[in-house]
Amino acid sequence: MRGVSLLLPLGLSLACAAGIAVAQPAGPDMTGTWTGTNKSIVSGLPAHFPVTAPSTIVDGNRLVELKITVRIDGQDEGRFWGTLSSESKAEPIIGVIGSDGKRVRMIGQGGSAIEGTLLDDGTLELFYTENRAGVSVAATNVLKKAK
Repeated sequence: MRGVSLLLPLGLSLACAAGIAVAQPAGPDMTGTWTGTNKSIVSGLPAHFPVTAPSTIVDGNRLVELKITVRIDGQDEGRFWGTLSSESKAEPIIGVIGSDGKRVRMIGQGGSAIEGTLLDDGTLELFYTENRAGVSVAATNVLKKAK
């Protein structure tokens, strides 16, 4: 009988914990169009930053600013997918939202790594990095979600 009396509180605790896990929010709604200006330092000729893009040359690197659009087409809980585009290129992206509902991490089809933070309901700060085949990019972006 004593074994049953110990199992009952344990079972109730597990059931409550499972209920709490299910009740947690799926995270913010990422779907929609986010736009802003990308401020980058570029080495080589990455597709988003063609040689024709206005830039300043510093020690063989280019300082470039250009408009970036992130369109999130779908979301399932903390996972989402869409497209990152510039005037020169559009690439599919996939991403996830951290358990805090603020941090995001994405990856582009070409292998670019994108990490960011939701600053408020309509502002997303992103850090974009790329390093492959003689091309390196480090960029920061502050994007606003279209209403």
